[in-house]
Amino acid sequence: MATPAARPPVATPAPVAEIDEEVFSSDELLNRKIGNYNIIWKIGDSEWGPIYVAVQTSMARPVAMKVLSESRQEQDPTAKERFLALAQAQAGVKHPAILAVYEGGHASGHTYYTYEYVDGAQLEEMRSQGQQIDDPAALKIVKTVAEGLSYLHQQKISHSPLEAQRIYIGKDGRPHMANIATLPGEPLPDIATDISTLSRIIGGMLPNGVPIDPGLRGMLVRMAFGGEQGFQSWGALLQAVKALEPKVIPVDAVKLTAQEQAAVRAVEQTKKQQKRTLIITALSIGVMLGVGVYLFYYNFIRSNERNLNQMVKIPSGPFLLGESNKRVSLPDFWIDKYEVTIGEYARFLDAYESSSTPQKFDHPKQPEGHTHVPGRGKGDWEIYYDHARAGKPTKGRSIDLNCPVFMVDWWDAYAYAKWAGKRLPTEEEWEKAGRGTTGNKYPWGNDADPKKANTGADYKDDVQDDGAGKVDGYTYWAPVDEFKGDRSPFGVIGMAGNVAEWVDTWDASHTHPVIRGGSYHTVDVKITRRFAEADPEERLEFLGFRCVSDQPPKP
Repeated sequence: MATPAARPPVATPAPVAEIDEEVFSSDELLNRKIGNYNIIWKIGDSEWGPIYVAVQTSMARPVAMKVLSESRQEQDPTAKERFLALAQAQAGVKHPAILAVYEGGHASGHTYYTYEYVDGAQLEEMRSQGQQIDDPAALKIVKTVAEGLSYLHQQKISHSPLEAQRIYIGKDGRPHMANIATLPGEPLPDIATDISTLSRIIGGMLPNGVPIDPGLRGMLVRMAFGGEQGFQSWGALLQAVKALEPKVIPVDAVKLTAQEQAAVRAVEQTKKQQKRTLIITALSIGVMLGVGVYLFYYNFIRSNERNLNQMVKIPSGPFLLGESNKRVSLPDFWIDKYEVTIGEYARFLDAYESSSTPQKFDHPKQPEGHTHVPGRGKGDWEIYYDHARAGKPTKGRSIDLNCPVFMVDWWDAYAYAKWAGKRLPTEEEWEKAGRGTTGNKYPWGNDADPKKANTGADYKDDVQDDGAGKVDGYTYWAPVDEFKGDRSPFGVIGMAGNVAEWVDTWDASHTHPVIRGGSYHTVDVKITRRFAEADPEERLEFLGFRCVSDQPPKP
């Protein structure tokens, strides 16, 4: 992480004559005394007046001091009372992440209050100077702010909206949050808005606007989402932070939980045993039996997989696009009837990893060193795939090979589509396939019906919750052919729920691809739903894709 800009050292100045009753203007306060405080230097201005660094002589400690300006008092006769009431409100905030307010009052003809001083810099100040932060620093900032604002909301303490200048980084690298408590009675800011703002602030401090760690990228994108797909509380965000800390900040925690380590070891041991068995079998029985073992593997072990590789023709002609129902015309195309499944994606990975020229499937702008293995960390895909193949629970709910593949980013979806001889749909193609030609709000018509699709109407983080999955029968993923009611006028299945889907439409800067549709995590599943600021390297548990073709599928 970049070191905050250096400031003059805080040193106790030479003794100053006792002049408490003398009145000074703000411009004359440097190196003077207000009450028990020697003023050292000015560090900024606030809506109330100037802010200084001072030394509390009785305790020899540096503090920040906010002084009420004369001009503010002239403009507002109640300014002095409100200023001290604000200081009193902030003094009631007791949390290690939030700067403490020490005391306030009148001295030397000035009204002031003092608070904890951070020897460092504000994030906004660092950003304006071109300084950047790394992944561990970003996660620490998110944690600090989330802890502080969670406390304020739990205590029902009114506070001002989050801003970059309210976050400090000390020279020791520790983040701090300004005391943003406001006068009692003011409404609390919207949590989702503050979480989205925090994501934007962090993004503005990272190199190229994105973290290196894919899990952290995913968390920041989800923070930016807002609504049902975002974090609904500071507590939920802190849980996500806790899950990422072992990977992003390895010095603070082990990389995997004991359970995850055991699962990964079990998968690796199974792989070694299978490889050893195949070698012995091939040597002792021969090539023919080896072929038989291969066929047995694909026809028996993968027995829960159904053949869902079907496409639907979307005829040429006009349709109504978006909330404005703009009339748009498209030529013929064919689209996957179902979302790409875990089993289908596994075959792509097998082919990709065994290919002598796998790069032929990659997008030209794909980041160097990118892997198409789904997940946010080592072992994720092996565990998900192993559970799907065996029909074992994941997140407390069973999945199988017919469930949609998830935790895939845009580059993964592109490579799969190219391998399959297809491409990703544009969002116009995706929407026409999902709503038909008459402007349906939902694939099935214009009336909301949470039972027809796998939506977030019954989504619960805790699958043990009595309400989890009670509406549509699923808390997380469902087989892609499960919801026949989630059917478009053309016969395309699952465009309202299950997982949201990548499309090949980007923003004007061609840096953010679009995501279309609802998911098991989303309450609003209108077919016009879109998110246009996604990171192409984003991998989410409720995000997958399907493909299109300009030619009819081969028999």
